[in-house]
Amino acid sequence: MSDKLWAREEYVQCEGDTRYSLGDSGVYETWTDDTGKLYRSLQHEYGRCIGKMYIDRKDSAIAIGWVFLKRMQYSDCKETYLQETWVSLHNGPPVKTVEYNYHSIGGL
Repeated sequence: MSDKLWAREEYVQCEGDTRYSLGDSGVYETWTDDTGKLYRSLQHEYGRCIGKMYIDRKDSAIAIGWVFLKRMQYSDCKETYLQETWVSLHNGPPVKTVEYNYHSIGGL
C-alpha cells in the first residue's frame, strides 16, 4: 500500500441555514504524504478553512479533516453561491466486506 494520504471531498451548497449536497469525490489517493502540503493545496483550491471534521472515539473525538468555504459561480449564469468542501483524510482506500443474510427454509 502507498504511503501517500488518501482523501474524500464532499461538496455542499450553502443558502442561509439550508445545505444542499452537490456530491463527493469518493476516496482517492492524493499526490503527497505531507498533511501540511495537502492542507495548503486544498486551501488554495477550496478557500479558507472554517473548521475541522471530527469522529467520536470511545474516550474522545479525533480530527480527521477540514471544512473549507469559498464563493463559487453557477455554471449557467454569473450569480454566485457559497460552497463548503468537507475533506476527510484516510490511510488507504475503503475496505468493503460482503455479508450474506441467508434465509432458512426449514428442516433437513
